Amino acid sequence: YLALHGFTQRGAMWAGVAALAGGDWRAPDLPGHGGRPAVSWAEAVNLCAGWLAEAPAPRTLVGYSMGGRLALAAALAHPDLVDRMALLSASPGIAGPAERQRRAADDRALAKRLEGAGVDAFLEEWLARPWFGGGKVPPPEWRAAERAARAGSTAAGLAGALRLLGQGAQPYLGDRLQELRMPVLFAAGAADERYAALAGAMGGRAVHARVVVMPGVGHALVGQHPEEVAALLASFASGA
Repeated sequence: YLALHGFTQRGAMWAGVAALAGGDWRAPDLPGHGGRPAVSWAEAVNLCAGWLAEAPAPRTLVGYSMGGRLALAAALAHPDLVDRMALLSASPGIAGPAERQRRAADDRALAKRLEGAGVDAFLEEWLARPWFGGGKVPPPEWRAAERAARAGSTAAGLAGALRLLGQGAQPYLGDRLQELRMPVLFAAGAADERYAALAGAMGGRAVHARVVVMPGVGHALVGQHPEEVAALLASFASGA
């Protein structure tokens, strides 16, 4: 497996899932995270392709949220390097140019606020967003554990990731899903209505797609339900 994490996270977010699912896992820190400098969208996609080229076949590419968008772009750019792909709580980007520009402006404003507030204060605000808990603010114990797990990134790095890797900075990929020829799993939490709808829509466009909507789960399905995610990925990777 090559597993790509979400915004503000680290590659170590996959440790619990990897231990439960078994197999060989590589989960690097993405640009802008864990001390890595932020890079452009195209450079990040090329970096992911390089990691895939170094991995032994068969290759299962897994991406969560921001990592799902990068995984999708890498698979479209280098389909020969991906045997299976699982996209969790992921989006293909924003279709409309005007909406994409608005999102880029919002991300730039958020990046500026992050630089002013610092990483700790930003994470406190970020992890209290109801979308992680399916419309409810996640419990304090979960937020505390997540803050600790996300330590080690800099304000400059995360702000750079917002500006360069956000949905406003990437091309829209939803009109290219039919190019995917490998089996693709699209999974999301039912309580994360927007991303559950996206999973269904993307699955309807891909050729060999499986869509799984997990009941009672919000956007943070990997961190809050690692056992279910691990079982789902192990089954998918085995071809079951």
